[in-house]
Amino acid sequence: MPTAGEQEFTKLLRDRHVRVTPNRLTVFRAMQKSSEPLTVPELAALVEESGLNTATLYRIMETFTELQITHPVLQDHQNVAYELREPFARHHDHLVCRQCGKTFDLYDCRLEAALESISDEQGFHIDFHQMELHGLCPSCQKSTPHP
Repeated sequence: MPTAGEQEFTKLLRDRHVRVTPNRLTVFRAMQKSSEPLTVPELAALVEESGLNTATLYRIMETFTELQITHPVLQDHQNVAYELREPFARHHDHLVCRQCGKTFDLYDCRLEAALESISDEQGFHIDFHQMELHGLCPSCQKSTPHP
């Protein structure tokens, strides 16, 4: 039986006149199981048994991003990974360590409230935002001198 997230996913595809295919379902399920953003090569490793090739995965991720199912996350200033957006995952921002490259999820209502207040002051309606704060994680702070 499909999960609530799968039902919402298939409804969104149908509402937008996009076919619900086994490949799209496979990728969506793999992304739902991941607690971190996934690059296409990482995704390929997770769905290897399905026989999906890299080119197909890139096309699926492009479609998911256009449909606002996923959004890209820049990792290590060079790799693009993808993660699910609302309503398929709880909204969050990221802390990115410039030393080890690890990405930490940041769930903070104060940040969301501040952004809403700033946008209201400017008379601007935010549809979506994505924020990355770069610095040193606790582990790297111990091993790296910093000001």
